[in-house]
Amino acid sequence: MAMLKKYQSYVAINLRGRKELFQWKIDNKVAEISTDVFRYMTAEKFMHYMEAQLPIYCDTRPANRYREPTMKTLVTMYVDYLHMCRRQAYDMKDKSVLFPKNCAAAHDREAERIQKINDAQKKKAFCMAYAGFARKAALSNKELQIVCPKQANDLVDEGKALHHCVGGYIDSVAEGRSLIVFVRRVEEPKKPYVTVEVRDGKIAQIHGDHNSAPTEEVQKFVDLWSRKVLPIALQVA
Repeated sequence: MAMLKKYQSYVAINLRGRKELFQWKIDNKVAEISTDVFRYMTAEKFMHYMEAQLPIYCDTRPANRYREPTMKTLVTMYVDYLHMCRRQAYDMKDKSVLFPKNCAAAHDREAERIQKINDAQKKKAFCMAYAGFARKAALSNKELQIVCPKQANDLVDEGKALHHCVGGYIDSVAEGRSLIVFVRRVEEPKKPYVTVEVRDGKIAQIHGDHNSAPTEEVQKFVDLWSRKVLPIALQVA
């Protein structure tokens, strides 16, 4: 029944060469080929391109103990490549887009490009989260001060220095789910000391080195900040 349903999806779009394609899938142990692919090419062209690409793919993706290059994995990669191209609004009638000389290399290139775009957007959103907040969030006394990160990598550096997972909170900040501030000693303003997470307008976590609990001094300082400064800073943000 599962195989019949897959075949029926090709009947539904009146795909020419569907019988040959279905047999080809069985012969090559390919479980699924999205019907979206055949908006851009015939079944015959798809099979021909995959057959031509398989030797290249095997050369560029040598087998290891985790994965062996097969027609099945090649098809998965190619379909993923086409979806990436469509999301980026490429001309899907352009043969150089549809049939790159090296499918695996083209896939990796587009994946890297999208990752760079996503990273740039994420970093911009991260900085925007502090645009208004940072101006009003400052507080200091003779011993301690509140410092806001200036860029996403500041969280990574903080996490590495204090041996905790704040580096993984970049997405949370970029998506507006939380804010991270640093407690620093006045005499060592650049040295990570204690990390604070703000979520839903309240202090969610306070951690020092190796997720240690804050000292009484730090706790009182953060409590004061959360009462007197945080509400005003959040209004601006």
